[in-house]
Amino acid sequence: MRLRPAESWVRAQASLSLTLDRFRVVIKPLPLRADVPPDDATVVLRAGLMADESVRRAATRTFEIYGVYGLSIEAVIGRSVTEACQTSERIANYRQVRLSTCGRLRGEGFALLASFEHPHFTLVLADLSELTIARLQVSFDAEIPNPGRASRG
Repeated sequence: MRLRPAESWVRAQASLSLTLDRFRVVIKPLPLRADVPPDDATVVLRAGLMADESVRRAATRTFEIYGVYGLSIEAVIGRSVTEACQTSERIANYRQVRLSTCGRLRGEGFALLASFEHPHFTLVLADLSELTIARLQVSFDAEIPNPGRASRG
């Protein structure tokens, strides 16, 4: 059976549409800095409770914008945890924070990219599988009250 030109064109368009659905358009590149990576002892903060589903939502949102599954974290460099929590616009309003170190995160196989403004980093997740999320959860201490919020009065 021979296809008419119109049928051939429709099939080609359907095939092209299926092919394009497999690719995701990156809206913009992740803004990276040329910082020296922090040493393993450097403390990092993640605001909030980090429930599995909220981690997936945040990482998916980052993927849709920048093409990488990532979470925002902040390094505590040249200041205390309390000072970091007080002065960071990203962290100051959260009731809870979770702490880790660059070494613990790297030890669990996560990469840290110096992104946006210092001291922000993007913690890169390979995927959103249960195993990856479980590794992420054990990489951080349990949540604590945000010490910067308490001192703001």
